[in-house]
Amino acid sequence: MSTDNQEFEQFIELLIRLIEPSDIEKESLRLYLRQYGIHLFAHLDQVDLSLPLLEKLDAIRILISASKEELS
Repeated sequence: MSTDNQEFEQFIELLIRLIEPSDIEKESLRLYLRQYGIHLFAHLDQVDLSLPLLEKLDAIRILISASKEELS
């Protein structure tokens, strides 16, 4: 497995631990992450997840955006 692939799988697992989805939602989230990759945050309006999970993902998106702005 390539390093990029390993890092992406670690990202998926970290994100799953952070937002704590149910088992069914966990599999859906994995599929969306594999489809959109790290760009999932730009496609939250296109994923079919529960509102609490979408809110958690949106909060992470906001944190990432704020962090990028601070680095600029």
